[in-house]
Amino acid sequence: STSMPEDVQLEMYRSVEGLENVEIMRPAYAIEYDCCDPTQLYATLEFKNVHGLYGAGQFNGTSGYEEAAAQGLVAGINAALKIKGEEPLVLDRADGYIGTLIDDLVTRGTSEPYRMTSRSEYRLLLRQDNADERLVPIGVRVGLNPPERGEKVRKKYEAVQAEIDRTASVGVAPSDKLNGFLAGKNSTPLKAGCKLIDLLRRPELSYADLAMFD
Repeated sequence: STSMPEDVQLEMYRSVEGLENVEIMRPAYAIEYDCCDPTQLYATLEFKNVHGLYGAGQFNGTSGYEEAAAQGLVAGINAALKIKGEEPLVLDRADGYIGTLIDDLVTRGTSEPYRMTSRSEYRLLLRQDNADERLVPIGVRVGLNPPERGEKVRKKYEAVQAEIDRTASVGVAPSDKLNGFLAGKNSTPLKAGCKLIDLLRRPELSYADLAMFD
């Protein structure tokens, strides 16, 4: 590993006794880059002391493709919003891993290349299955998602909440059929009635499993 130019590497090798006429098939390489102190940035990734200049990726002290892409997305969105005179985009730590990444950088800084991994304290909530609920409304606001998609997502989660409310009101009584089914799923049989939602909370049971008792 070296960042020396190819001609310098060749001269180095040929300085070794017995390698005076050596040829290099593939030169060594090393990646070097300068970076800023990310605490110089706002959460929009704009420099505090340089109006209109945004930083992203390795320049902000991070390592990794996803980290760079995430920052580039936020920096690009905010550059466009600034030009348009609109409210900037600042993702909260609870909005997504991008929010955690940027908040860590601009508030804490980093002494070595930063990787996101699973540092978020909200990692159980930041899942791919609810990304649309968390991020599509934001995408609509900044112009990356059409309003039609925002409306579709709103209706989807209204329906989800309505079904949660419904299962909380449906009573289930113990029976030989139900308890036999529960035993087959290694789930504790019912001794008294409960709400359907209480059974749905059992990790060994699925929504589809309970359809026959609904």
